[in-house]
Amino acid sequence: MGGTPESHPKEYEESSVMHYVDGIEGALLLVHGLMDENVHFRHSARLTQALTEAQKSYEMLCFPKERHSPRSLKDRTYMEQQVFAFLQKWLQ
Repeated sequence: MGGTPESHPKEYEESSVMHYVDGIEGALLLVHGLMDENVHFRHSARLTQALTEAQKSYEMLCFPKERHSPRSLKDRTYMEQQVFAFLQKWLQ
């Protein structure tokens, strides 16, 4: 981003998914590792609240013991199966 939110507020605002919630259409699957140091769960909670307020449908898949991306084979496999099932459901 070339700086901090304080030094580049416009860039950070425009890059935020919150800026685009009203324009979201179709199916949305959110995947979140609850131990993620980069994207804290409060960010996903704010997003889901905004989606609810905007009457946007979404599904959410959480991994309590994972970080930004599942590392364990069991969790990765489960995530990939769930993403595949989500795509099958919505692309048919």
